Amino acid sequence: MSRDKIIAGLDVGSSKIACVITRKNETGLTEIIGVGKLPFRDGLKQGSVVNIKETVRAIEAAVEAAENMAKEVVNDAVKSVYLSIKGTHIESQNKSGEINIGASLDREISRDDIQRVVDIAKAIQLPADKEIIQTITKSFSVDGQTGITNPLGMEGTHLFVNVNIITGLTAATNNLIKCVNNAGFEYDKLISSVIATGQVTVSQDEKKIGCVLIDMGAQTTDIAVYFDGALQFIKEIPLGGDDITWDIAHGIGASFPIAQEVKEKYGSAVPSLVHSSEEVTYLYVDGMNQKTITKRSLSDFIKPRVEEILEFVDAELKKIKSKNMFSAGVVITGGGCQLLGMKEACENMLKLPTRMGIPRNISGSVHGITDPSLSCAIGLTNYLDLLEFEDIAEPSPEKSGIFGGLKNFFNKLFG
Repeated sequence: MSRDKIIAGLDVGSSKIACVITRKNETGLTEIIGVGKLPFRDGLKQGSVVNIKETVRAIEAAVEAAENMAKEVVNDAVKSVYLSIKGTHIESQNKSGEINIGASLDREISRDDIQRVVDIAKAIQLPADKEIIQTITKSFSVDGQTGITNPLGMEGTHLFVNVNIITGLTAATNNLIKCVNNAGFEYDKLISSVIATGQVTVSQDEKKIGCVLIDMGAQTTDIAVYFDGALQFIKEIPLGGDDITWDIAHGIGASFPIAQEVKEKYGSAVPSLVHSSEEVTYLYVDGMNQKTITKRSLSDFIKPRVEEILEFVDAELKKIKSKNMFSAGVVITGGGCQLLGMKEACENMLKLPTRMGIPRNISGSVHGITDPSLSCAIGLTNYLDLLEFEDIAEPSPEKSGIFGGLKNFFNKLFG
């Protein structure tokens, strides 16, 4: 198996770091050959690096664990990774651009034409501390003909493009890349985590008829809205599974780790799904005494925070013209979605059919490959399956320097 078919995805989150190593098997399906996942709570806060040293150490450990597992199949060491980025500083906006190509009726649209029209769409004003991370082509129009995904080689005199531009704080981006570099790796692409997650949890048919992806992490909840087969917008909410855990910790008088364990084993987002009289025993915060609480009472601490998170999601969805756009309903994924009753809570609050999103169209004998918390890392390795602009137009010239790869990325559509 040649090296260029081995891909590593690195998801650096606020509660875990996951590295997934994949390759394409004989049928073209993504085969997972290595996974490294470890708890991580000291280096990031809501997606942004707050401790470089600890983040570097965790990245090294996660990649090493994935490499050790992958060595059963290949001996290649990881040199570079597809890297996720998230945080409340990540935003998206829809823009468009258009150009006149020429008067000749047999004028074919070239790579330069596509590059030019996308560059016009990308010509947005940003604060000095923000950068473009990704620019996703939603669709093209040629002489009024809409819904074109790739106009290369078509004949026409007028080219129009709709794009979705993902932006983020330059400092947050650079700090994340610095951690990857200091761990001894380069990065191939920088990709919004929720977009990577959607690559393996949302089907193309769901994206066509309209779908909402909710990725609940530890400290943030990410939303991605799809319609007409394209991403419409993304949004990050500064609340996640940790907020639920802290509510439990305060409510029952337990440490965060104990509250997390109680939540995962016995918690429910919908109180009616658990027996009201069944009791749970846990260690009190003093570390010596044991206490008990009924599962129903435990759920009473969980429900308000879950509803608050979903109210924020609902508020974002109400900004869309009509909920009829979401005929495929909601896909929930991420570590937080595994809480009992999350599917039912989403359906109750959002009034939309909901299903659990697990990585799909993948293979491999590695344990846990259907774990929703690995969706982002797996999605990163599947990102090349998307129609990317660099597959249509020539890439921009590279720049040198330690962050040359980053700057080159910003000059590409999907760099």
